[in-house]
Amino acid sequence: MTRNVKRLLAFALPLSLAPTSGLAEPSWTETFVLPARPSTPGAMPLLCMAWQEYYVLNLTGVTVSSSGTLTPPFPNFVAAGGFASAGVFTNLPGTHQYLFTTNPSDPLGAAKTCIWQFSVTRDSNGVFSGVINQASAGNQGVLCTIDPTQSYFDPSTCRSQVVTYIQ
Repeated sequence: MTRNVKRLLAFALPLSLAPTSGLAEPSWTETFVLPARPSTPGAMPLLCMAWQEYYVLNLTGVTVSSSGTLTPPFPNFVAAGGFASAGVFTNLPGTHQYLFTTNPSDPLGAAKTCIWQFSVTRDSNGVFSGVINQASAGNQGVLCTIDPTQSYFDPSTCRSQVVTYIQ
């Protein structure tokens, strides 16, 4: 167990440090701006502490392992067909990255691996928005999906919900 966690951390740590350490980032295959669903029209905060909810549905047929920068983290293992969620209370703007893989000892090789990076940004007018990047890895034909109907960002409260699938 400890060996697998170390291997998964060895994979995830460069991803989380990539922007600051010069290591290569994943090749993002999709970038999606979350639809805005304001709870209070017209109210835009200058600073935000937000509750961000992340949901992942595992459709691979096998148990997957998680890793990433979310605190509290996802459950370490999600069973076939299982569902995991993690909520993060965070200062904004900010970025969170997480992944799910079928093989924590070789996530870039003999595995199905999905990597997501969610960023909350603020434009020059002070309006917050949520953007999610997605990448896939491994050689077992993974399908990573962002659910645009269930995912959203509330610019009034900075609350977000991100729903993703690994298949």
